[in-house]
Amino acid sequence: MENILFSGAVIFLLIGVISGGLTSAIGNAGAYLLVPLLMLATGITPDIAVPLALAHLAALMIPRMVGQWQAGNVDLKLMLWILAGFLPGSLLAGKLAAFIHGFFWFVPVLLLPYLALLVGTIIYNRKPFRLLPAPNNLYRKKILIMVKGFPGQVTLPFSGMSLPAVLLITLGGVLAVATSLWGPLAVLLISPLLIVLMDIPVMVAVGTGLVIGVVGALVSSFSSGVLLYPLTLQMLLWLFLGTALTVLCLSFLQRKNKACPTSVAILMVVITSVTLWAVSASQPPSLLLLHYQLPLQLLGWFGGVPS
Repeated sequence: MENILFSGAVIFLLIGVISGGLTSAIGNAGAYLLVPLLMLATGITPDIAVPLALAHLAALMIPRMVGQWQAGNVDLKLMLWILAGFLPGSLLAGKLAAFIHGFFWFVPVLLLPYLALLVGTIIYNRKPFRLLPAPNNLYRKKILIMVKGFPGQVTLPFSGMSLPAVLLITLGGVLAVATSLWGPLAVLLISPLLIVLMDIPVMVAVGTGLVIGVVGALVSSFSSGVLLYPLTLQMLLWLFLGTALTVLCLSFLQRKNKACPTSVAILMVVITSVTLWAVSASQPPSLLLLHYQLPLQLLGWFGGVPS
């Protein structure tokens, strides 16, 4: 127990709890705000915070992804074409992210879009507004005309349309770069881009975008190499345990609009706890989970400062 308290594990557990609470309070956007929470509360740099947040988000979205797949909302051919651009694009994205993350000016460039997301979500919850341009919007029509003018059209029977292969592959590459740089925020944009740029039916765009987001987040997080270290893997597990515990508690309290069924939440907590125990048991007891200078030193041993 002392090892947990003095290792900084509690900080990551609390951040996971806050992330789960935000998801319940302001909607799905709360799950995407883990990057600023990690950076501001622990002092972790973007090259570590982004992969951690991506892996956390991917694990959180898996139950929803399975539900969309079972509902038949996933266009497999569309997904494969976009991932054909995403996978090689992630190699370039990893090198670019490692280069850019070192610049001091990148921190505000990374955090400002998350601030805009938070403010926009709060405003939307108070007074809903249109998130995407209407189907008859002039600019949206012009974009679709340009898209249909590209050569090399690929037929997508499931979505009932044809789209240029070069555009699908390019979109995958751009998403790979954006995901490596901005993390979960880029994952949030996949479905809207499919709707606006390609006129994919809404339910198909949501289901396909969710699968692409999970696969892309996992590829980006693991290709960064950050999660190959036991230290950062434990950070991720403590984060997800906090979120899973929050989701479990809320599943008992909420009768409607549950993040996931209670049985799934229990399974998430059990699997995360067992995995965390296995990883922690294989490491020396003196290993500190947090090696960063906290801006919030008043937290004392919560931040890994032994008494």
